[in-house]
Amino acid sequence: MFILNFVLKLKLIVLLRIRMKLKSTNSHQKKGLFWTFSICTIASVILFLTIKTSNSTYNILPLIINIQHLEKPKRTPGTFAEDFTQNASKAFLTFKGDSLFSFKYSKSEREGHAFSGCFFPLENIQIDFSKYDEIELEIKTNFARRIPFNLSVQNRRETHQYIRNFIEIETGKTNYILQIKEFYTPTSWYERNNIAQIEIPQQDLAKIEAISFESCQLLKNGVEDEFTISRLILSKDLSVLFQVTIFSTLFLELVYCVLFLGLFRKKTEVVHIPITSVEYNKSEILVDRITAFMAENYTNPDLGLNDLSSEFGKGNSELSRILKKETKLSFPKYLSYLRIEEAKSILQKGDFNTVSEVGYIVGFNSPSNFIRVFKGEVGISPKKFVDQK
Repeated sequence: MFILNFVLKLKLIVLLRIRMKLKSTNSHQKKGLFWTFSICTIASVILFLTIKTSNSTYNILPLIINIQHLEKPKRTPGTFAEDFTQNASKAFLTFKGDSLFSFKYSKSEREGHAFSGCFFPLENIQIDFSKYDEIELEIKTNFARRIPFNLSVQNRRETHQYIRNFIEIETGKTNYILQIKEFYTPTSWYERNNIAQIEIPQQDLAKIEAISFESCQLLKNGVEDEFTISRLILSKDLSVLFQVTIFSTLFLELVYCVLFLGLFRKKTEVVHIPITSVEYNKSEILVDRITAFMAENYTNPDLGLNDLSSEFGKGNSELSRILKKETKLSFPKYLSYLRIEEAKSILQKGDFNTVSEVGYIVGFNSPSNFIRVFKGEVGISPKKFVDQK
C-alpha cells in the first residue's frame, strides 16, 4: 500500500508540472498525452497487482511434510491422543510423497473425553502466519463432520497455548477457507490451566510453534475414520487492495480526462469575425469596434495593444479584459486566431506561391513563426494541411 500511495503521489506531482505546459499544447498532442498516461498507468497497475497476487499465497503442505527429512530437526510430525495408555484413542499418520497426508484414527470407547490428532512442528521452518489472512485447505473425509484445526502459539508462559478453528465438513465439498482472525483459544483451556484470559498477551502469529488436526468431535467413540489433506495454503485477502487500486486508477483516469481532454470544462466558442470583407463599423458598442478594427488590421505584422489603445483611448489592460470577455482569448491568441483562419482559407484555395508567402500575407513577420503558430493551432504544419486537401 505504501508503494501504491507513493506512485500515485508521484504521478500527481508530475501531472501538476505538465499542466503548466499544456496551455501551449494543441489538442492532438493532448490526446496523445492522454493515451500515453492512460496506457502507462494501466500497465503499472496490472504489473503491481500481478506482483502482489504472486506473493499473496504460500503453499506450506510440502514444507510440513518434509520436516521429517530435515537433518536433526527439533521435533518430527507425529500423532497424539488423550493420554499415553494402552486404551487411549488410536492414531496413524501416513504420507504420500510431499503432496498429501492421511490421518487414520479411532476414538477410545472408554468413558470420558476421547480424542486423537496429528501435529506438525514448525520450529525448523518458521512460517510467519501474521503475513496472511486465510488458510485454504482441500480435505476428503469418510465420516468426519467437524474437524478441529489448531495453531500452537507462544504466550511467554510455561503453559502450552493454542488457538483453534473448525473445518465444518459439507457433503460434496472438499475445499475450505478458514479466516486466521477467527481462530480462538477455547474456554476449556483457560479453565484447565487456571488462567484468566486477560493474563495472556496477544498471540504472536509470526511465531507459530506447530499446527495440528484432531479427530472429529461429532464422531461416536469406537468408529474408525480417516481424512486426507492434499492442499494447505496460506493466502492474503487482497480484496481491499484491489478496491483501493481500482478506485485510484479510475481517479487518475478522471484527472487525465480533465487535464488532457477538458472533461467538465465549460465549453466556449471563439467569436469569429469575417475577415475577408469587413466594413469598419462605427458602432456605439466598444467591443464591436475593437473586433472590427482587428479584423481590418490583423495583416499588419506590427499590430499590438498600443495600436488599439491609440485608436480607442483605453489602457492596454482594459482592452485586454474587454477582448478576453468577448472572445474568450487573450489579445495575442485572438490575433493569431484571425491570422491562422485567413491562412487556412488561402491554403485551401491554393491561391499562393509558397507557404512562406501566405505567412507574410496574413501578418506574420517570419516563416518560422508562421509555421510554429499554425502547427500549434491546427495540429499540423501548413504543408501537411495543404497535402490533406
